[in-house]
Amino acid sequence: MKNRNTFRRITILVIALLLLALAGCKSGGESSEAVSDAGKAEKPERPTVTVCMDLDIGSQGQSASKLTDIVHEYAPELKESYKLVVEAVPGVGKERETALDHIRVEMMAGEGPDLFLCRSPRAADPDLLPPREREEGLFQYPKALMNRRMFLPLDDYIKNAQYMEWDKLYPQIMEAGRNQEGQLILPISWTMNFTRFDAESYTLPENLPMTFEEMLQSEDPGIILATWSHNFDDSLGMVADYENDKPAFTREELQAHLEGLRANRKRRTKELSESLGQYSSVSFGRINAGLFSQYDPDSVLIPQYNRDGGATAYITTFGAVNINSKAPEGAFRILELLMSRDVQKDSELCSWDRGAPVHMELMAKKEKIFAPFEIGGRHAERWGLTEYNYNQLQDLIKQINAVDFFTPVHHELTELYDLYMQAETDEEREKLIEKTYRTVEMMLAES
Repeated sequence: MKNRNTFRRITILVIALLLLALAGCKSGGESSEAVSDAGKAEKPERPTVTVCMDLDIGSQGQSASKLTDIVHEYAPELKESYKLVVEAVPGVGKERETALDHIRVEMMAGEGPDLFLCRSPRAADPDLLPPREREEGLFQYPKALMNRRMFLPLDDYIKNAQYMEWDKLYPQIMEAGRNQEGQLILPISWTMNFTRFDAESYTLPENLPMTFEEMLQSEDPGIILATWSHNFDDSLGMVADYENDKPAFTREELQAHLEGLRANRKRRTKELSESLGQYSSVSFGRINAGLFSQYDPDSVLIPQYNRDGGATAYITTFGAVNINSKAPEGAFRILELLMSRDVQKDSELCSWDRGAPVHMELMAKKEKIFAPFEIGGRHAERWGLTEYNYNQLQDLIKQINAVDFFTPVHHELTELYDLYMQAETDEEREKLIEKTYRTVEMMLAES
């Protein structure tokens, strides 16, 4: 399998090298020199920092211009030190595919942009994306690339950070970008799934957290309702073993989780739902702010726990410095600026993110973040939580024991769930498990 993988990479390299003169991040995207003052002569001694932005997946967004706005507003002093060139990867179409191939080949050849700012593609929800029409990010398996020396270790830079407050970023979330070499990726935003109940009509069980198997066995009505398909991947926790390039779960575990969910569907009755009053399933983040915000009453939050007895979270956007960067200091300064309290709280670029900020003090009652949304027929410019619900969220975050990036494996598992639940016989379901597991094995072997 490894030989096959090597041959595939060599083939891609040979083909894509032919495109180097014709394609790149600039293809179909937008480029701007954000830190030069109009009408003034450029200072030749200023190093250039090239930022490759892949934040507009599936859209014709304007992330490049929003980044330059952030530099102008929050760190004007960078204008005197660096020339910033922002190159946006096209969000859709053939131009996107060509640009992605070009960037990957550049990195394999020891070149490429200085800084990568990426969105982690959402899993293929059939309600949003037709089957097999998946969003593909620049880095499909970020954790795998961390082990292949593609990104610059940032620990020494973090010690001398000027804009971000490292000790005020969620440690559980930041750990997702770390390996034995140090911090290689900086998560910029994150999300998790949970069910929100009104505290007046439901009391949090005392035996939490629990394992996914214990959720399936529980007779507590809230636990039964919090165990459902929307959070299927959450129940597995980490889905890949990148040290060995293989699934982190067995066929038997995969089938047991699906069978458990299939059986639990019968327990989620209308009568059970009505007995618990108002509740909602929440994908936590800015875009879904209306699902859980300052307008909600005191709440009880229950995630779908994973097999190891903790909660699962996901990175929605992240940044990394190219290990081949010619201006690593400047690249890091731009990246850490996006992690600062003010930018995470108030910038328009972050307001488009479907995740939540990584700064621990934001989203509190006095630290509402800019994220315009509609709720109950009214428009809200900022989103935060009441003191009670903010504390509930912090308690839930402490239960996180798995933080992952969305990958093609998650796409496979999402699609498997729907097919599995539609299958009419045990034989059909077993074939689906076998086919998906083989596919996941092959994908990770080639990651």
